[in-house]
Amino acid sequence: MTVVWSQYFEFVSLLFAIIFYRKLRFFRLTPFLWLLIVVCIAETCAVNKNWFGQKTTYVIYNYYLLVSSPISLWIFLNMLDFKGFIKTIYLVISSLVMVFLLSNFFFLQGPIKFDNFSFVMIEFVKGLLSLMVITKLLREDNYDISISGNPYFWISGGTLIFSIGSIVLLGPQQFILFYKIQIAGLSIYQIILPLLSVILYPSYCYAFYLCKKLTNKLLLL
Repeated sequence: MTVVWSQYFEFVSLLFAIIFYRKLRFFRLTPFLWLLIVVCIAETCAVNKNWFGQKTTYVIYNYYLLVSSPISLWIFLNMLDFKGFIKTIYLVISSLVMVFLLSNFFFLQGPIKFDNFSFVMIEFVKGLLSLMVITKLLREDNYDISISGNPYFWISGGTLIFSIGSIVLLGPQQFILFYKIQIAGLSIYQIILPLLSVILYPSYCYAFYLCKKLTNKLLLL
C-alpha cells in the first residue's frame, strides 16, 4: 500500500477527531469524525487505484463527492445553527444541491469521467457557507471566546481557502488537461492540491484542539 506525504495531514486530523470526539460534541462537530473517515478512505483508494483496477481516480472521487457532501452540509448547518424557517430553507437548498450531484453522477457527466461540475458546485457552496459562518462570528458579541479562539473560525477559514483554490484549479480541468499544464514536470494537481490540504487539515486539527481547550475552560466556570 502506498501513502503520499499529504495523507499524513488527513490521518493526523482524523486522529485528533477521535481523541477529542467527546469535546467535539459540545460544539456539535462530531460529524467531522465521519467526514474524515471518508476522506482517508477515498484518498487511500485513490493513491492505490491500481489495486481496484482503476486507471484514473475519477470514479473514486465521484463517489467521494456523493458521500462527503451531505456530511459537510450537516456540519455547516450545525455551525450556523439555523432555526425555524431559515433552517427549512437551508435543508431545501441542501436537498437541491444533492439532487444536482446525483443527477450529474447518473445522467450528465456520469461516474467514469471526473464530475467537475459537481465538484465546483459543492466547493462553491462550502465556500459561501464558510463566509456565512465567519460573518456570523464577527457579528456576535462573545467576549468569552475571541474569533481567533473559536473552532468554527478555523474550520471555516481553512475550508474557504481550500474551496477557492480548488475551484480555480479544477474548474477549468478540461483546459488544464488539454494543454498539459505542468510545474517542474509534475501535474499542477499533484502540486497545488496537496498544498491546499496542508492548509485545510491542520486548521481542522487546531479547531479540534480548541474544542478541548474551550470545553475544559467552560466546565471550570
